[in-house]
Amino acid sequence: MKYRCFIALEAPDPVRASLSARLNELKRNPGVNWVKPENLHLTLLFLGDIDVMELSELEGAIASVCANFEAFELQMLGLELFPAKAPRLIWADLRSQDDSIFQLHKRLLSAIRGLGYAPDAKPLKLHITLGRIKSALPVWLEQSIMQSRIESGVHAYDRISFYRSVLKPEGPTYHLIKHYDLN
Repeated sequence: MKYRCFIALEAPDPVRASLSARLNELKRNPGVNWVKPENLHLTLLFLGDIDVMELSELEGAIASVCANFEAFELQMLGLELFPAKAPRLIWADLRSQDDSIFQLHKRLLSAIRGLGYAPDAKPLKLHITLGRIKSALPVWLEQSIMQSRIESGVHAYDRISFYRSVLKPEGPTYHLIKHYDLN
C-alpha cells in the first residue's frame, strides 16, 4: 500500500486564526476550491507516493534533519493571486527573516534523496495556499483578495509535520504521520 505524502511547516495559532477568518469571508464566492482551515500549512517538500513499509525510514530521516534546527520567524506579507496573469492559486505570501528555512528545505531534500526517493525539487516558495481557482474571478473579487487585512506580525513557526494526503472530490484530507518540534 502507498501513501501520498508531504512534509509541512505548521502555521502558528495567530496566523491560522487570521487566515481562517479570511477564508470564512471568502468561501461564499464560487469559482474557487477553498482550503479547509485545518489544512493551512506551508509545504516544505512533496514526496509523492510512499510505500507504508518505508514510512519509519523517512520518519527517522526527517527527525534527524529537524533536530538541528530552531524555530523560524516568518512574516505574512498579504494575500496574492498566483501567477499574476491567469491566476490559479490564492495564497498568503510569507517572508523569512533569514535563510534558515531554505537551509532546512535543502537538507530535507538531500536526506530524502539519500534514501533513494525523488521528491518534488521545485524551489521553495514561502506561502500558505488558501484556494485553487477553478474559473476566472471577477475583478472586484481579485481586488478584495489582494487588499485583505490579515495578521502581518513576525511569528515563530516551530513545528514540522509529516502528512499523508487522501484526495477526495470535496478536497484533500490530511492525516498526521508524525510531528517534529523545532528548538
